[in-house]
Amino acid sequence: MKQKHLSTLEISGEKVLGQIQSMRRDVNKAFDDLEAHTVAELAKMKSSQEEHVQTDVGIIRDTMGHVQKMLDELNDGKHKGEPSAFISFKKCEEILKQGQSTLQTIQMTTEVQLAFQPYTGLLDYLSTLTKLGEVSCTGGSASSLPGPDYMFVKESETYYNARHGKEETSFIYDMCVLPNGQTLLADCNNKSLKLLNDKFKMISSHYLGNCPISMCYAGNSEVAVAMNGNNNKSTIQYIRVTDGGFEYTDARQLDHGCNSMACHGDRLFVLSNDALYLYPTRRSEGRVLYKLEKSDFCFKRCAVSPDGTRIFISHAGHHTLTTLNSDGTVLHTFTDPEMREPIALHVSPGGHVFVGCENGTVLQVSSDGTRKLTTIVGREDTRKCIRSLCYNTNTGDLAVGCRSSKNITMIKLK
Repeated sequence: MKQKHLSTLEISGEKVLGQIQSMRRDVNKAFDDLEAHTVAELAKMKSSQEEHVQTDVGIIRDTMGHVQKMLDELNDGKHKGEPSAFISFKKCEEILKQGQSTLQTIQMTTEVQLAFQPYTGLLDYLSTLTKLGEVSCTGGSASSLPGPDYMFVKESETYYNARHGKEETSFIYDMCVLPNGQTLLADCNNKSLKLLNDKFKMISSHYLGNCPISMCYAGNSEVAVAMNGNNNKSTIQYIRVTDGGFEYTDARQLDHGCNSMACHGDRLFVLSNDALYLYPTRRSEGRVLYKLEKSDFCFKRCAVSPDGTRIFISHAGHHTLTTLNSDGTVLHTFTDPEMREPIALHVSPGGHVFVGCENGTVLQVSSDGTRKLTTIVGREDTRKCIRSLCYNTNTGDLAVGCRSSKNITMIKLK
């Protein structure tokens, strides 16, 4: 029970951290906007003053040009006869007077300097703050999530658009929920990441250039995205999701392929065709935690329990769900007549285990992986070729991603 409380505390702490970081980004953006507007005003004022100076310089240059031209004409004898020469002389004298008057006016103009007077009240207000907001504890006697073996019941089913722009279909290979309640989709068909708000409406899309095979939340607003490359060797790209934008932060090249992966703290579990690898930290070398009995190219997925004590592996070809402990020792291997080709696998923050099958069936399995608790939805044509599952604790929806589909399915659970 206490371990469950620790798991709930970790989940809520991660959510609050996401809210704090989101507010910090909003504050940063507000200051960026203030700075941009102030700099724009400076540039406009500087440009205006430069234009005045250039105008004065132009007047002087034109006046000197006219005078020089007339002097040259007089010297060259172009104005023959006294009347003509006198007229030219008077014009020259008039232009000189105008030039001298303009020059005196310019010389009387004081030198212009630009200055900045900051709004000190803004800094004074910020200095009175000691934090961005209040952090509090609620409850304390029970978890806000139902127990890990609570049997969910389907309440309703809704479809949401998973396409962006002119895309015809999507292939949602994986998905995860961010601490702020937004949902991130890994679309293999369109080689992109897609961000949905808490109402499951598309916010933005980011082209990866390669098919995302797997994705998991890695903390600190980052996701780890696995993409297969040449010689069946995968690359893991770490991407931070901020305000609908995507920022590349880190990457590592694996010397093996990746079918699926899961994060728990700093630990990263990577499942290839024939083994489960453990990477203790982002920079450490990986080691084989578990060797699969048979190497093949059937779909396999992995997930980890919230407390990190159990790792689950679904094997579509064998129609099984295998449960390991943190050392890689097999605890159980479970199968069921309804669990045919279990391609999708997800463990919720509350420890609930969901298994999605090729034929559209979604099962809930006990938190220790030993038995089926319930069939959430049976076989249906609208959900054939399930590839990904994700439970959103904020909304109580189980998101279902399928191959070659226009939508994702949100199953409301109670």
